[in-house]
Amino acid sequence: MTVKELFLSIGFDNVFKALQNTHRNDRSIQNVAGYKEAFDIICLTEFKGEGGEVTFDVSPRDKWYEDHSLPLVADNIEGDHWNNTVGKTVVRPDNNPFTDAELAGAILWGMTFYGFTRHTMWSPLEERFTSYGKKAEALERRLYLPYIRDKEEKRKLKSNDNMPLGIAFTLEVWNQIHCGEKHQNRSKRKRFYRIKKQISELKRLDKHQHLIDTLHDKSGLYDQQLEIRIMNARNIHVFWRESHISDLSSRVDYLADLLTKYFPTLSDLCEGYEEMLIVAYTSETTPLTNDEEQCLKDVIASSEKIQPTKVTFIKGIDNDVKNEIALQIIVISPIKIN
Repeated sequence: MTVKELFLSIGFDNVFKALQNTHRNDRSIQNVAGYKEAFDIICLTEFKGEGGEVTFDVSPRDKWYEDHSLPLVADNIEGDHWNNTVGKTVVRPDNNPFTDAELAGAILWGMTFYGFTRHTMWSPLEERFTSYGKKAEALERRLYLPYIRDKEEKRKLKSNDNMPLGIAFTLEVWNQIHCGEKHQNRSKRKRFYRIKKQISELKRLDKHQHLIDTLHDKSGLYDQQLEIRIMNARNIHVFWRESHISDLSSRVDYLADLLTKYFPTLSDLCEGYEEMLIVAYTSETTPLTNDEEQCLKDVIASSEKIQPTKVTFIKGIDNDVKNEIALQIIVISPIKIN
């Protein structure tokens, strides 16, 4: 049986219930909506690749209930492309004590180790989008320069050479930097702290300006007061929810289900924030219909805890979405929220 056949035969609810049991010590299982989207993407993915086998590492039974312990881990899937993994053969452990649902849960956990969807994939690179980001990078180079003794590393920082992983160093160089930090006098500590605050502020402005530029480009929205609120906001979080279904007529039903039944729901996402923007992206060939728009607005209006929050619904075009609907949920607060 292949990974995809196993998933299809069990279904998401049974797989995730089993995952909550075997991987209860892992914080990622709180994101039910993320696992739901990933599971459905995998079930729609066609096999393309060399395939292989999925085997399992099983921990000794007496360690299953220890903190940070995982009773089983699926091998040969982390970091592999999903279109190859879906065609791999599932090899059950010897003297297998686990159900097929628990094996499927371990596979799902391993396949999503670096993210659930295209919007949540982990990357070692810290992106820069605008002139604010370029200024932040220049300051970051200036911040670390006095503490590096390696001449080649200094040359890279001074010359603004493109560093393939961003401003990143070997462990040896980081140790030099941390050692230098510990031996700073008072004026140097103040300088270091001041520049770090400037970098943090520039990175905040870079992301906020990029958000405004994206709204301009993909939705045609120009609202000066909204742009001021975005730039001045101390907290902005962006979440994505996408439909993942082969039947085009059911894509808005999928989103309605995802937004109301799987944690964190729309109500959870807006809690504590003063304003929410919901941008519905579709392709030019399959635009959002009036009925779909009304259905999404009804879901928003009926969500608990959302009533005190100012909500703006926007339509946008993104051909990368293809036949689906992608919702970009932007929550804004003028004060810092932990």
